[in-house]
Amino acid sequence: MLVIEKRVKDSNVIQRIRNESGHLCEYIDPVTGGRCNKEAPGEPHHIRTRGAGGSDIRENLIQLCGEHHQMFHDGNLDRHHLIEIVAKREGKTVEEIYDMLKLPMPDKAEEIKPMEERPPIEQLIQAYIQLEEQEQGCRWAKGQLLDAVLNTGTKVTWLSSQIGISTAQIRELVKVYRAFPNEGMRIPGLSWYHHRVAVNSSAPEKYLAIANDEGLSTREMRKKILEDEGKLDTAQSEEDKDQNEAKKLLEKVEKFIAKGGESAHWLREQLQAIFVR
Repeated sequence: MLVIEKRVKDSNVIQRIRNESGHLCEYIDPVTGGRCNKEAPGEPHHIRTRGAGGSDIRENLIQLCGEHHQMFHDGNLDRHHLIEIVAKREGKTVEEIYDMLKLPMPDKAEEIKPMEERPPIEQLIQAYIQLEEQEQGCRWAKGQLLDAVLNTGTKVTWLSSQIGISTAQIRELVKVYRAFPNEGMRIPGLSWYHHRVAVNSSAPEKYLAIANDEGLSTREMRKKILEDEGKLDTAQSEEDKDQNEAKKLLEKVEKFIAKGGESAHWLREQLQAIFVR
């Protein structure tokens, strides 16, 4: 049976890394040995990505500027070198960092793999997360544009027929944007979906702060809101529904693997890359 590895969530560690770096890029050029030191205002980069179970621990975090962050996601920055930088910063060996991140120590010949090889599952997951982040940025822009159109007196039903999305989607995008029209009102570490959940609560800013401090997922955040607002029946109903869906998914995966064959073997390998037995 597969057991999900518990990911450590710690916003305090994230903030300490940002402060210690001076909000500047920590990347060190392997040729010149010079530190980048460009402005890096965002959150630290997770060496083992969040999507692959990477935790908010010092050994997994490095402050990167936008350029080096993008280079990593594009596959043009060596993860092993980032681990070397962090190991030096933390006063640990490279082997210790690999062990703490639960990543396999690569052989010298495998440290930089040819681009034509199939990318590891973590890289695929990170690419998906990057696209998701871009999509969420578009949602804020869509909300702003739709709000401007509606402010001209345009009817929602007519607008829906012109752009091909439902009136409910239009109202939702505009509602979230109007609640947080300025970037300074939004929490960068939380998704657009977190803000959508917060908008439907009695205290949006309060629950965004809680979600950020406690590292809550959107589902955990919604459950917290429902419990606080005395809607325990709704919260329990949603929890039961999620549990039933999880059970069905697990049964489907187990049956697929039990059939055997190359596809089942491939699926098992991919699951092992994410979960710990």
